[in-house]
Amino acid sequence: MQNNPYAKVFRNAFYHDVLDEMIYTPTCKQIHPLRVEKLMDEFNKFLCTAGETEIPYKNYVLNEDKLIDYALFMRCYMRDAQEVLANLQPKYATDPDLINLFQAASNYLVAGSHSRNQKKIFDNNVSYRTWKMDLSEGFERASYQKASEPIDPSRHSLYLFMPFRVKDDEQQLKIWTYNNMRQTLSNDEIFGPQVDAYVVNFPIQKSRTSTVVSLLKTLQNSENYYEDKDMEFVKKHWLNYVGKDIKLNAEGKVVSGQPYSAEQLKQNFNNITIFSYCAGTANAHRSLNALTEITKQLYDEQTTTEAMHNVFICSYGFLPPREHLPYSGVHFYTNAVPDKNRREPFANLNNHKLYEQTKCRTPTDRARYTQMPDGRNFVVALQMPEKLTIMQNGEIQNVFDGEFGHNLANVNTPNIQDVDNFAFNLFKTVLEKSSTGVRGKDVLSVPDNATNGAKIINIALHTRMQSL
Repeated sequence: MQNNPYAKVFRNAFYHDVLDEMIYTPTCKQIHPLRVEKLMDEFNKFLCTAGETEIPYKNYVLNEDKLIDYALFMRCYMRDAQEVLANLQPKYATDPDLINLFQAASNYLVAGSHSRNQKKIFDNNVSYRTWKMDLSEGFERASYQKASEPIDPSRHSLYLFMPFRVKDDEQQLKIWTYNNMRQTLSNDEIFGPQVDAYVVNFPIQKSRTSTVVSLLKTLQNSENYYEDKDMEFVKKHWLNYVGKDIKLNAEGKVVSGQPYSAEQLKQNFNNITIFSYCAGTANAHRSLNALTEITKQLYDEQTTTEAMHNVFICSYGFLPPREHLPYSGVHFYTNAVPDKNRREPFANLNNHKLYEQTKCRTPTDRARYTQMPDGRNFVVALQMPEKLTIMQNGEIQNVFDGEFGHNLANVNTPNIQDVDNFAFNLFKTVLEKSSTGVRGKDVLSVPDNATNGAKIINIALHTRMQSL
């Protein structure tokens, strides 16, 4: 795509992080491994199409370890180039040549990690890991076990679609889940007795570059796109939500099974609540596309549509990919005013147009609420705190947000610097109410008799709601 600003970002970063201090020999006859050529040919194709000059990589004695690091952290170059990317358009993130470049980088990481004895061995074909939390002793002491196949549809269930990639180790999973959710799952009257909680993540073998490929393809075709791993997740865990004794063939087609009544289907789907962070939202979105694909084979279009409306996503750091979504939800992100150098990078990069429409605009905006055209999804932009100070392990700690507002710590724990902890209380309220089956605008309203300072949420909700 001509004038895609990502091309300049990637080219400058390549010269700085890969070619810097490399030996330049115009008559170099060095034969590069085929895996390097495949990556660089795709890279140069992207640059030329966007109007940038090619990188003469064959004239350098490349350090492949640097090239592996470059391929692994490509998305971070985009995050850190906010000034260069000031005038984004939605089409740039879904540029087919950009997606092909990330796919080539992902393939290179798999080949390179296997051949060079890297510490992390990557695989593009790994599947989700799904864990059920045992919350009988509270969130802090939760234990984890592999989730049953399939999951009971009669219980309220909260699925945490997380972007982190960890080893298949309960202790590591516990640390990562606690660091991401902290006090937002602390209500032991809800989580455990009323709501079952599951963690859905990928193992360490899936590179972040491979995750970005899936994310960009999701943005490119958000209405229908899902991957084999998404359908596999639905087959394992969600079939009981759709009907009784459902059997699918390898292509995901229903070969046998008994549908529920329309009302039972809607109730089952109302028991699906998702919290998703960053790229985890793309994972959740694709999995719901796969769920829709199966459901519509057993039910008419109206019943399928109405049932999907009952599924709820509470997301952070990922804006809705389109104006009309099949599910309902509240989508949080933070931004600074002014946000020239502190805009929330991934929300902005993935959907710059919606980011500009919904962000906080004045220092007095504690939050800006936007109702999407489908009437069931709401975007909540929160004012980024100047200083984030939290209590951790009994000690006061300052949190450095190196991702300009993308850090989940902005909403997952009380900020000692904030008098009423507006952002934390709002986020926790939405998560608790939606997990127990509340839908629509009601998830944004706390009781008038709230004593935790969060009742200010009601005032903001009724005075600051806008519609696209």
